[in-house]
Order: sequence, then structure tokens, then C-alpha cells
Amino acid sequence: MKRIDLDSIIEFWNWFKSISKNLLLEPARIDLISQIDSRISKIGRFDWEIGPWEDNAYYFAISPNLDSVKLEFTREFIRNAPKCFGWHFLPSKPPKSDWQGKWKMKNEMGNEILVDSSNWEYILYEFEDETFDMDIMINGIDGDDNVVNTAIDIALTGYLGEETFMRLIKNIKIVSSFEESYPNKATLVKHIKKHIESILH
Repeated sequence: MKRIDLDSIIEFWNWFKSISKNLLLEPARIDLISQIDSRISKIGRFDWEIGPWEDNAYYFAISPNLDSVKLEFTREFIRNAPKCFGWHFLPSKPPKSDWQGKWKMKNEMGNEILVDSSNWEYILYEFEDETFDMDIMINGIDGDDNVVNTAIDIALTGYLGEETFMRLIKNIKIVSSFEESYPNKATLVKHIKKHIESILH
């Protein structure tokens, strides 16, 4: 991707700092959310999110959308962030603590669907470089292949955090059952973070 003008980054952060106290008090405030959307879209095609952090603080994350090239930009973006009381800034989406793995999204028809990943199962295949391929078995999702793949990305980002997902999971195959050569090896996807940590440490 082309390099983004540093001036546009600094302009965003100067504005964010000016509204940071109000946003901390009302992190779901619609007018501020709309302004963040507008200002981020002027910088580039990035997602972003706000969520609770430690010690009653909040985080603001700009997302590379699972794109390693964009990750270099989001890191640069965060390096230019100002200090704002009560805020922690991240270059990708973090894992969601105590997440239940359920959310609503729209399918290709524009219909709202409920996705529940809490009962999805997977098997990992480890490589020498400490990355993994994955077979995953999911519940029925009312959507086409793009919707299904997006749902898997959302689930794994939520459980692992975006950077960990990008770094460690290389290939994902959706299966209807697991091979007979791997009996009792399947794990619920909600345990994947602890599972990978136990393998790598």
C-alpha cells in the first residue's frame, strides 16, 4: 500500500486528543463514533474499535484487517499517538477477554444473522517455525462462502487477537468431520488461545 502522509496521522491524533475525555466518559457516543469513522476513512481503508482495558481504562485499536502490509502502517499510526489519560492505543484488535464468541452480522442478502462460535471445534497442525494450519468444523451459518470466512476471521480474531492470528495461523480448512487418524484431538475454538500458549511455551 502507498505510504500515508504523516500529516494526516498527526491531524487525526490532535483531534482525538481533543475529544478523548468526552469519549472516555461516553465510549458509545454516536456523534463521536461517527466522526472517528469519517476521519479514519480519510486516512485509509482500516477498521477500528474501542473496548475496555485494564484499570478502568479503554483501548483504541486501528485494524490492519488481517493484512500484514497494512500492519506496518497501523504500527506507525500508533507510534504517533499522543498520551491521553485513560486510553491505551493498539495497532491491531486485541483478544476479547471473557468473550462468549457470539455476535450478529449481515449475510450476502443483507439479512442480520446470529453467529455462535462457542461450539466450533478445530485441530491444529504445527510446523517447525511454530506456525499452524487448522481444520475447523463450524455450525451452520446462513451465508455464502465469503460470509462464512468472515465469521471465522471474526471468531479467531476475538479469541486470539489480530496479530497473533495473523502470525500463527497460516491456512484454514473448513471440514464436516475430522479424519479418523485424529480421534479425540478436536478442541473447542474458545480454548484456542490457551491451547496455542501451552504448545509454544
